[in-house]
Amino acid sequence: MKKIFTFIVLTLCLITSKAQVKPYSTGSGELIFSFADYKVNNEQINTPVRFTCFFHLGVFEHFDFSDRVGIYTGGAIRNVGFTSTKGDTMMKRRNYYIGVPLALKIGNLKNDTYLFGGVEGEFAFNYKEKVFVNENKLDDLKFSTWFSDRTNAFMPSAFVGLNLKSGLNLKFKYYLRDFYNKDYTAQGVKIYDNTKSQMFYFSLAMNIRTITTTGKTYNKGL
Repeated sequence: MKKIFTFIVLTLCLITSKAQVKPYSTGSGELIFSFADYKVNNEQINTPVRFTCFFHLGVFEHFDFSDRVGIYTGGAIRNVGFTSTKGDTMMKRRNYYIGVPLALKIGNLKNDTYLFGGVEGEFAFNYKEKVFVNENKLDDLKFSTWFSDRTNAFMPSAFVGLNLKSGLNLKFKYYLRDFYNKDYTAQGVKIYDNTKSQMFYFSLAMNIRTITTTGKTYNKGL
C-alpha cells in the first residue's frame, strides 16, 4: 500500500512539473462524519458516527491541463477521530492533522463539475481523549497533548469525491494506517498492540474559487 501511495504522489508531481498552465486557488471548510473499524482483542467495538465542523480549513492550488483533466494540491487542517461505545462507557478521541493532498480531476472543469480522486499525507500535532460513563464525563480521564506518541504521527490516506458547479463537494476518505501506534508503551505495556483502529469518513464542503482577472480578485463558488 505504501508503494502505491508513493507511486501516485510521484506521478502527480511529475505531471505538475510539466504543466504549462496558470493555477487558480480554492478555499473550503468541511463537515466531517467519521467512523472506524475498531477492534480490541479481535472483538468488534461499536463506533457511532462522529460529527465535526471545527476546526477545518483548506487552501488548494488547481492546475487544469484542459477542460476535462486537471489536478490539485495544497494544505488543510482537520479535526479527525472516532467515538467508541461498550456497555455504559463511551470514549471519544481525535487528532488535529495538517494534510497535503494530491488529486486528479476528471470531468467538465470549465463548469467546475468533476470527479476527483487522490492521496493525502497528514501529520498529527494534537491528541485529545475523553471518557464518559452513563453520559457523565470523567474529568480525571480527560487529557490533551501535543505530538503524542499514542497515535501514528504520519497518516496516509486515499480519497474519491464529486465536485458540483454549485460549490458542493462530497468526499469519501480512507486512512491507510491505524489511528493508534501499536508500539506505544505505558508502564512497560504496549496498550494498543491488541487493537485495530482503521478510520474513514464522509465529508461535505462548500468550496470558494478565487479568480484573478485584470489585476482584480473576486470569489466564485466552485
